[in-house]
Amino acid sequence: MGQRAYTSRLRAQKAEQTRRAILTTARDLFAERGYGRVSLATIAAEADVALNTVYSSIGGKPALILALAKDSADDEQVDLTRQQVLATDDGREILRLTAVGTGKVIERHAKTLTVLMDARNSDADVAKAADYKMGHYRGLLDVIADRLFDLGEVRAEVTREQARDIMWFYFGVSSWSTVRELGWPCPRATAWLAAQAAAALLPQGGRQQRLTGTG
Repeated sequence: MGQRAYTSRLRAQKAEQTRRAILTTARDLFAERGYGRVSLATIAAEADVALNTVYSSIGGKPALILALAKDSADDEQVDLTRQQVLATDDGREILRLTAVGTGKVIERHAKTLTVLMDARNSDADVAKAADYKMGHYRGLLDVIADRLFDLGEVRAEVTREQARDIMWFYFGVSSWSTVRELGWPCPRATAWLAAQAAAALLPQGGRQQRLTGTG
């Protein structure tokens, strides 16, 4: 039993290593050449595996791009940021944690996001993967917006839905893409986005301004 279990673990580890190699290769090729210009045969050759291995490990190109989107959505930083936010009751700290956390996710998965955003309007499979990623990402920001709102850390005139939209405006993929295009270093971008979100969301007089409706 022990030998069989050991062999099984080795096989599982090898299979996961192969899967990771295929995904990394696909991501890099899609980012460099464009999703529509890369074939499965090219991915297999660059990953140094048989074409059938690509199919058996992950699937065709639609499965590859969806797997990349899911990997970026399942980044451990997403759960860490959620946990940190739910353990904090200060609005400014929540926004700082959001900026730091989303910045790390965007940086780690920049190539995948480039592929998703560049090809989503020209390929239905990429659009499906992009919708999955954006829905998951926006779900995190909605949780954070709700946390701010429920704590009374939002301006009296801002509704829950508006708070969610403001979070997406400042911490969504487009905002991070803009600061990256400007060449801003991550610390500068993180501080600026957190400060702008605070100016748009947080009451000047603290949480009591929203709870009592007074300034």
